Amino acid sequence: MSKSELTRTVGWIVGLLISYVGCFGILASPLHSFSPISRLGLICALICSVGAGVFFWAKILASVGKKRGWSLRNCQTAGLVVIIPGTVLYLAGRPFMSTTNVLLQQALWTGLLCTKFVYPNFASLGPFEREAPVTIFPK
Repeated sequence: MSKSELTRTVGWIVGLLISYVGCFGILASPLHSFSPISRLGLICALICSVGAGVFFWAKILASVGKKRGWSLRNCQTAGLVVIIPGTVLYLAGRPFMSTTNVLLQQALWTGLLCTKFVYPNFASLGPFEREAPVTIFPK
């Protein structure tokens, strides 16, 4: 692993840790009767921290997926790795149903984004045709 790859990977891990601290700090904050504008700001902050977590998880998993030659299905299910540290943080604090919903959404979007990073032309293929069919007369 070269120095630039190592620096990039460490940057992704630091970004991931910061996004987790932000996400679960927001989810663990006590419930108050905020004004509607404050609630909107809180929701936007949560979406931004979850989005950063999705991006950094997908980048880390995509680098592993490219090196190991993962298939489309493996890239999509790799997003379930997100649930492991999320469950530890979920059990460390008091359980919230909103935390579970955020973790499931993050796992889904991480798998889709990892697939997009490993297979850039994934969306151009049809929903049921992932590989070229075998023909009698090849081009």
